Amino acid sequence: MGKMRKSLIFLIGYILLFVACSGQQKTERRLIDSSNGYEAKEAPMLAKLVADGKLPPVQERLPENPLVAKHDFDGYERPGIYGGTWHRFHTRPDLGTWKMTGGYAPLIRWKFDASGLEPGLAEAWEFNEDGSVFTLHLRKGLKWSDGHPFTSKSFAFYYQLCRDDRHQYNPPVWCLVDGVPMEVETPDDYTIVMKFAGPNWLVPLWLATGFWWCNLYNIPEHYMSQFHPDYNPEYEDFIEFERKDLPHQNTERPTMWPWRITTNDKGGFRVLLERNPYYYVVDDLGRQLPYIDRVKTNLIPEPQVRVLKILAGEVDCQYRGMEIRDLALYMKGQEPGGYQIRKWKSTSGAQPAILINWTAPDLVLRQLIRDQRFRKALALGVDREKCNEIAWRGLLQPQAATVSQESWHFADADGQTLFEEWKRADADFDLEKANAMLDEMGLTQRDKQGYRLRPDGQRLEIVMDVPSSNLNSQENDIGLIIQEGWEQMGIKTILYTPPGAELSLRRTLGEFTISMHGEAEMDLFTYPDWVFPTLAKYWHPKVGKWYETGGKEGETPTGPLKKLLDLYDAIKKEPDSQKRHQYVRDAVRIHIDEGPFHLGTAARSPSLVVVADHFHNVPNDGILGPWAIVTPATSYPEQCFIEEVKQ
Repeated sequence: MGKMRKSLIFLIGYILLFVACSGQQKTERRLIDSSNGYEAKEAPMLAKLVADGKLPPVQERLPENPLVAKHDFDGYERPGIYGGTWHRFHTRPDLGTWKMTGGYAPLIRWKFDASGLEPGLAEAWEFNEDGSVFTLHLRKGLKWSDGHPFTSKSFAFYYQLCRDDRHQYNPPVWCLVDGVPMEVETPDDYTIVMKFAGPNWLVPLWLATGFWWCNLYNIPEHYMSQFHPDYNPEYEDFIEFERKDLPHQNTERPTMWPWRITTNDKGGFRVLLERNPYYYVVDDLGRQLPYIDRVKTNLIPEPQVRVLKILAGEVDCQYRGMEIRDLALYMKGQEPGGYQIRKWKSTSGAQPAILINWTAPDLVLRQLIRDQRFRKALALGVDREKCNEIAWRGLLQPQAATVSQESWHFADADGQTLFEEWKRADADFDLEKANAMLDEMGLTQRDKQGYRLRPDGQRLEIVMDVPSSNLNSQENDIGLIIQEGWEQMGIKTILYTPPGAELSLRRTLGEFTISMHGEAEMDLFTYPDWVFPTLAKYWHPKVGKWYETGGKEGETPTGPLKKLLDLYDAIKKEPDSQKRHQYVRDAVRIHIDEGPFHLGTAARSPSLVVVADHFHNVPNDGILGPWAIVTPATSYPEQCFIEEVKQ
């Protein structure tokens, strides 16, 4: 054990002792006055502004039909009280983990259980008969955080940007049908009409998916137009416009979030947020949310510093940013730190998946990879039990690479039966069988060092891209375990550990032979890439590029990849949701019968959630894995509240 690790363990022990001795002081500091009661329809801090004539009454700030926060989950306690400050941390300056929590204000929302969609800023929507026209009906009376009306003009302004090639905004993938962008009409302030070149039945899912889409299409045109060169001759380009349109940096930009950013210090090092007085969501009693007045979040990129913050009781609630390797420390620190650890689901299908590049740059290796026997032999050479024990301390589940078992595509009994078969397919560790399979392929000749020879007489050598141990120790450990197995099959295996940016670029450009990436996905309609080769990533970079560019770049799909893309094209045109789910299952069958295309290691780690004893209405369980379904934002964290009893 190194000196640094010993010092860290000593420091953690000291903090546990310190927290145990200072719990009384912490409780008094965070005490919240609960005297406002349930009769208050708004926070006291806003009621005071109304009384002082600085803010309109709450009934004028809410839409005619506010969205009522859902709480059909175990862990909801009761309607909350107003007040308090939520202390947390973020891991990157772009506030991605916060946007997953409090930066989700879409036209249509994902349900918390990921079983479908529910209303958001739009209270209703419908298609025409053939799926080529989609109409959204906004809530009347919505307002931005500065009090300006939120209307269909915002979306029209956004889409005008998408059709303007003078800047970075491009038409989103979901607006294109057969390469033709949609047309947008706004017949009144509350109606958005999208017209497509053909059926586009998936567009409601796209509008709901991820915080990123709604952060793009919710542009406050009344504010942003002042930086647009067509509206303000002061500007000749869009440089200032793009800078001002960053919701996590620009504190002046109006928002629809429950809390608006008021301070962003030192490039995101310290960020302060305060309740949005015009927020459009209420509780069951019609009381405006959020309950909590303010949020203080600090940038903490170092994992072990996050551990210390949590153990010291300095974090009220944290949904993301904890590592499973620290679980024992967190569990031990619960009582002295005044918090609970809840284990949500990561829904991971591979931690990580081993990506086999279907379009590997070396043409001889590519020919071998496209032989199913070779891919199956590689799968047989992965000791998944060892990967789990060494990299994950036995906390995960050895299995083949899959998406998320909780995905709505597999919700019924038949779907779960298929998924269990998928998990077991090509998940055995059997070096004898793997060697026999390579012999069957004719790879029987070996060099003096015992390595197999390729059909061209060169040594059979594979380079596997692996993150360095300081970037990801688990994936690095797994790379070493796989190297050991494949070497015993006569395959020279070289681990290459480039810097993180190069590692990612090599995957995107398809310049790798073997790489790795964590795998989880709940919705394959909008994020299909693990199963369908639709984008330049994962195990199909060049074929995905072909599909993404409409055949202008990349490589033409053949064999099983063409079958998969044909199925995805059928999904996009299918109006019946059950048939769409069946097409996904048909694609999984191709992966089982004609794969593997990527290999599993271990999967399904718990995702840790920290909840202070004084912090309430946090779900006891949920999904914290794929970002597309925007958890925990879909549980309405704006209904969390802070309350402690005096000691």
